[in-house]
Amino acid sequence: MSDRRWQPLSLAARAIWLGLTDVGDVVPMIRAPGRSGATPDEIARYLGADVEAVCGSMPELVQCGVLEVVGAGYRLASY
Repeated sequence: MSDRRWQPLSLAARAIWLGLTDVGDVVPMIRAPGRSGATPDEIARYLGADVEAVCGSMPELVQCGVLEVVGAGYRLASY
């Protein structure tokens, strides 16, 4: 991936980013602005991933600007 944010991310964070871009096509709260985003539990369920792995990657994805905090959850900042 040519995005400069890709290189410093862990493999788990990369997988979550890719998964969320696919899920965002069918789950509007992942990419659409709103009052609440998807919680880490919901994200893990959508991706079929371990909740602990998702929770561990969230700060990394927020820090690099891929995700943003919305209400009690997260949404894709860049799609």
